[in-house]
Amino acid sequence: MQAPSAYMQSLDWDIFRFVVAVVDSGSAVGAARVLGVDGTTVIRRITKFEEERGIQLFDRMPSGYTPTLECEAIVKLARELQDGVSEIDRRITGHDLRLEGTIAVTTTDSFLEAVMADIIGEFCALHPQIRIDTMVTTSRLNLSRQDAHVAVRASINPPENLICQRVSGVAFAVYGHHDLIAGLGKTPALEELTQMPWIGLGDTLSRSPAAQWIGTHIPPDRIKTTADTFVALRSLARSATGLATLPCCLGDPEPGVERVSSVIVDMETNLWVLTHPDVRKAAKVRAFTSFVGRQLRAQQSLLEGNSD
Repeated sequence: MQAPSAYMQSLDWDIFRFVVAVVDSGSAVGAARVLGVDGTTVIRRITKFEEERGIQLFDRMPSGYTPTLECEAIVKLARELQDGVSEIDRRITGHDLRLEGTIAVTTTDSFLEAVMADIIGEFCALHPQIRIDTMVTTSRLNLSRQDAHVAVRASINPPENLICQRVSGVAFAVYGHHDLIAGLGKTPALEELTQMPWIGLGDTLSRSPAAQWIGTHIPPDRIKTTADTFVALRSLARSATGLATLPCCLGDPEPGVERVSSVIVDMETNLWVLTHPDVRKAAKVRAFTSFVGRQLRAQQSLLEGNSD
């Protein structure tokens, strides 16, 4: 077999991860967040590649990085390469019969704090040879590309290409600090609530049912601040900044806030344990998803807002 050329041997294949991340996020800062490095590293790696190869991958604009035609051609090939490597990795993982190794799990900070932290701790105690790498993000990681092996996510319609295990509904209600809501009745009408100061939902939550409900029912001039995670909303509500829509699993156990509405049907969604078909038969993944499914179903009252 012919040996690889010196050019192929010297090519830094990892640079393509950086290029694709910048294209997808539109900026070096966004790419750095996805890759888990700092922004200067992204800029340095891409600039070095451009100088060494004599090409320009991006037009640096005040609004972000715009890919050049050369970059678009490279990204197309890089995605094909990435998909091929991911498929190989999934197939290898899917045939692994060992109860050891690493499982990459993604969830949001809300579910990590409300239920998943304890569940992961219990699983690790039962399976000391398995390490759980937990990734907390509101972004949708790509399970096909092995961004994670398992996702625990709220969704009305999860992706059809994944193995989807529904474990519970997820209920939402309105919460506020007791000093803020002292003048309200026990079950205030919506008209009363709309006169209060509110905490809005930031960009990362702007498509959520909770954000749509706020957009429909709460006057814009009542929004005093916004936050981009429900954990952050709860912190602001606890400081009496305003009323907040929270998952009941976050709001009900929190002593710093009180529920001031019934469960709001328009905000309800479902909680899923998601895996890719190629990795679901791996012993460690199967053990984890089965355990997580059982434990989350046991927390159904909390998740659906029926806890005492």
